[in-house]
Amino acid sequence: MSVEEKVIEHAGGGQLVYTLSKKGAAIKRYRGIAQRVVIPAEIAGSPVTAIEKKAFLSCKTVRFIHLPATIEEIGDWAFAHAEHLTSVIIPRRPISRGKELFLGCKRLREIVFDCSQREWEEYAPLGLYRMLAMGVTVLHDYVLFDPVDFGNDAWVRRWDEKLSALVALDDLDGFEELWTCGEEDYEGKDYDIKSYPVEKRKMKLRIVYFRLMHPYKIADETLETFRAYLRSHTKGTEAPEAWELLIEEHADDLEYYRVFADSGCINEDNFDGLLADMKDCSAELKAYLLRYKEEHFAAKDAFAAFELDW
Repeated sequence: MSVEEKVIEHAGGGQLVYTLSKKGAAIKRYRGIAQRVVIPAEIAGSPVTAIEKKAFLSCKTVRFIHLPATIEEIGDWAFAHAEHLTSVIIPRRPISRGKELFLGCKRLREIVFDCSQREWEEYAPLGLYRMLAMGVTVLHDYVLFDPVDFGNDAWVRRWDEKLSALVALDDLDGFEELWTCGEEDYEGKDYDIKSYPVEKRKMKLRIVYFRLMHPYKIADETLETFRAYLRSHTKGTEAPEAWELLIEEHADDLEYYRVFADSGCINEDNFDGLLADMKDCSAELKAYLLRYKEEHFAAKDAFAAFELDW
């Protein structure tokens, strides 16, 4: 016997289609073009306990979704291919989930817990909400979609293991499948066998940079693994995307230069080239690079000046 579908108007525009059962109200789908969708905690006197399969599938306009504290279950592909979705708020409680909830949500930047201001101020600066989003969209590990164990030692260790595995993956991994299917993993470019690994490395490096800027509970060995990955792609190497990415996307962000420098990516052989590439950067960043040279190379140069050629 089919369950009757009903409709309510969504406060932000559009409609929510739902069904009622003994468990409560279940959202079947959203119809509309709102950018912000806030799911009510109660419909027709029943708590909203479920977001059903494909409820927001391919919703092109939705950028923000807020799920109430009453949610207990999220179905398969609930938010899949919501291409402009950037932020989701979920309750901090056990949630039964289906498959690939955020498949194709390439712009998802954070999954945030509906929590107190104190908890927000604790988690947000650590980068944990961003890590949670990356866990399901880039690392493709839904075990990390865990509101209960989120942020504990085992959770962070698993996240870092998944990133380490991604970094170690061959840069051509997935190319044959992409070429065969005639699809693209990255928007706005046509990829061939030369450009594909370049973009693959840049994708990895973006996450490595992020992790090094947010080193919450990172193990020393893992820290060195990620720093070594940056060094292997610094200027002067065969694939200098760590430097190219910095100049292309973060040219005026001092924190990125610090991560780059702390990882040992600046050396005497590439220094002049780095400085030349920074011709359009701010005087502050150029001064930072010159100070780095003075602090790390000047003493060695001064010692060399006293060497005698016997």
